[in-house]
Amino acid sequence: MNTKCFLMCGTLFAAFAFLFSNRVEAQSGTRFLDPVFNEVTTTEAIPFSSAIREGQTTPSTLYLDFYEPTGDTMAARPLVITVFGGAFVTGSRDYVDMVAYCTRLAKLGYATASIDYRLLSWLQFSESALMRDAYMAAQDVSAAIRFFKLHCDDYRIDPDRIFLLGNSAGSIAILAEMFMGEEERPEQTFTEPDLGTMHSSGFEEYAGISPQVAGAIPHWGGVNALDVIDVEEYTPICMIHGTDDLTVPFDSGYCFSNFSLPSMPYMYGSQAIATHLESIGITDFEFHPFEGEEHAFYYNAVYQLDEEKFGWCFDITRDFLWKHLGWPTSTQETTMQEVTLYPNPATASIVFHGDALLPNGSYQLQVLDVLGREMTNVAVSSPHYSIDISSWPPGVYVARFGQNGNCCFRKFVKR
Repeated sequence: MNTKCFLMCGTLFAAFAFLFSNRVEAQSGTRFLDPVFNEVTTTEAIPFSSAIREGQTTPSTLYLDFYEPTGDTMAARPLVITVFGGAFVTGSRDYVDMVAYCTRLAKLGYATASIDYRLLSWLQFSESALMRDAYMAAQDVSAAIRFFKLHCDDYRIDPDRIFLLGNSAGSIAILAEMFMGEEERPEQTFTEPDLGTMHSSGFEEYAGISPQVAGAIPHWGGVNALDVIDVEEYTPICMIHGTDDLTVPFDSGYCFSNFSLPSMPYMYGSQAIATHLESIGITDFEFHPFEGEEHAFYYNAVYQLDEEKFGWCFDITRDFLWKHLGWPTSTQETTMQEVTLYPNPATASIVFHGDALLPNGSYQLQVLDVLGREMTNVAVSSPHYSIDISSWPPGVYVARFGQNGNCCFRKFVKR
């Protein structure tokens, strides 16, 4: 690499390190992986939408509770929006699991929110009503996303790093919001009164804002038709599901098959979704089946959280979010996109895969911490290169791969 190219990459790295340190801003420890904040500030009952419930003629206001790390100074924080469960007839934004997720993720450094959505009366409970209300709930999820994008400066949100997390009915709403197009709407949504398009609800002020998110973590969720998920509109998802779930089927079947109920919606659960994703060539997803577990398995017999099982789900969620925060890379990446490293997080050593670069000669590998201190700088000519990091302090590091004037960056964590 000549001097001019090296200086250009060095300048890019300095800019990247400045951006990285300002966006991650881990006041102590490893932000987004460890609870670096002790306290969380909650702002309750923020109105984010107004919509007409099933069977009513006047709109109702929907609210959210907003959680943020106390004393946080980060200017543009990733946001996780949580959506409670309850079969579309019960539940609230202050359910114990939603509060736990919002609080614990906020202590990691995320901004979080737990939202309302429109519910049915038990007297309306039927297959047709459930199909309509699931669609309404998806519209309300869309409204929450667009509300935060409009007010991203007010809440110090990074609009490109908004994630969704749901439980049961909340997960069904999330998956519909993300993947269901106008031509895929259930026929029940067109009956009078027509429910309108997926992204038509909410306040007029954010009507034209994109509802695109960076990813989602649906817990024991499902879709009414697998073909609503296609390659063109795919967004990364991380599915968690118990194999013995009969409320929302693990694979496919009728909902609530464990109860003697009249006709209920037929759904495709996480196993069926995972199979479908593989069949259309999508690999950027996670599927975590829990053998022998039933629906909403992190609740105990008195409907409080089972801390061990909730911990399983929280750790999966934390790691998925970290992997998909998507820090920026340089321009002019071609085969350099294939450069990878593992494990991440790491403890004793980390392996770099640069085999895509080797046909063009060796590449330069430089690793710095977020303060810009160089940890190593070597020329690499083997497909896999391992570095012993056992003596490095815990924290976030950035690897720079440079070759022929191009460079790219990969982040990793030493725990």
